[in-house]
Amino acid sequence: MTKEEILNAIKTNNFKITPQRELIINIMLNTQGYLSVKEIYEKVKKSFPQVSLDTVYRNLSLLKDINVLSETTIGNNIMYEIHKDMHDHIMKCIKCGKVYELNICPLDLCINKLDDFEIVDHKIEITGYCKNCKKTIGGSHL
Repeated sequence: MTKEEILNAIKTNNFKITPQRELIINIMLNTQGYLSVKEIYEKVKKSFPQVSLDTVYRNLSLLKDINVLSETTIGNNIMYEIHKDMHDHIMKCIKCGKVYELNICPLDLCINKLDDFEIVDHKIEITGYCKNCKKTIGGSHL
């Protein structure tokens, strides 16, 4: 989504474009992949030191409700990214926490075997060690 499309979505849904909301949009547009609420809050706080965590939550929730942001849960964290037309899957390093997008859908490999079930949505989260962290632990997580 472009910034113009996002601003139009906000206006179309009869919401105002507040400075905090616009900053959250800019943060999300300038980020590849997901950000946690805490990460977004820390970035917003740099420009608006008095902003509350609740304000950030409310804005993220609103942007999710009007399909500007996608929400997922990674571990115990609620994460957000700009909404995409196609779903995606992630891999998360359990040492450094970095999130990588998986460019394939693992479900595609077994979808033909599900005759009695219609899938309408799914999430796949794969955890492990990224290349850099694997080096620091000697190739083994034991």
